[in-house]
Amino acid sequence: NVIRSQFNMASAYAFMAISLIYIPCIATIAVIKSETNWRWAIIAVGYTLLLGWVVATIIFQIAKILI
Repeated sequence: NVIRSQFNMASAYAFMAISLIYIPCIATIAVIKSETNWRWAIIAVGYTLLLGWVVATIIFQIAKILI
């Protein structure tokens, strides 16, 4: 019930979206680093965080309007 009190329908959908998109696992970052360099690994982390946040924000705003 604690989780239910913290999330409404819009925030739950946004949370699910960002959880699917944000930072890849440490092993993936390590492989990116070994295949390229630290710069591309950091870019991959930043890109996925930004993309996840933008998608979650859009989903949250649309869900607030529709629900």
